[in-house]
Amino acid sequence: MMKKFREKVVPEISGYVCDRCGREAEAHGGEAEELLSIDRVGGYCSIFGDGNRISVDICQHCLKDVLGEWLRIVPLRFS
Repeated sequence: MMKKFREKVVPEISGYVCDRCGREAEAHGGEAEELLSIDRVGGYCSIFGDGNRISVDICQHCLKDVLGEWLRIVPLRFS
């Protein structure tokens, strides 16, 4: 048997946009590495609705502005 091939197109992330402030970041870089991306499905009795998808992409600046007082920031310790 001879193998037959076809071309396959695979999408690639080229950048990110903060859902809160609109700040853009290239896919590979410091700002993109600090982006927080949440993507989950609401469970039974979720206030978002059972089975509903919940997602957000938020930059580090907005994360600090919105949740800063509740974030626990612990310095990395090297042994």
